[in-house]
Amino acid sequence: MPNVTFKTKIQTVYNMDETVAYQYVQVPELKRAHCDMTAFRRHPRYSSYANSDLFPNLLKRAIDGAGIGNIIRLDQLPNCVAVDTGGFLARVVISLA
Repeated sequence: MPNVTFKTKIQTVYNMDETVAYQYVQVPELKRAHCDMTAFRRHPRYSSYANSDLFPNLLKRAIDGAGIGNIIRLDQLPNCVAVDTGGFLARVVISLA
């Protein structure tokens, strides 16, 4: 299964009474550097486009199809997203089918 991995800072949104409403991570512009290209080259759906100039658009379409927008709320994670918040930066892994 091809994975897209990136690290980013956790952002917090507060309510009016200074309690935490939710936390989220910002999704950067995803490129080949974020991808496990070996897995993409072996995947039946992505293999013919992995070395192509069409790959960034295909990746964007796959991310949009997985229900991921510009931000990922940590309390409403899609099934294909795993977030490790153990360090200073959160490590986000998106597994595409």
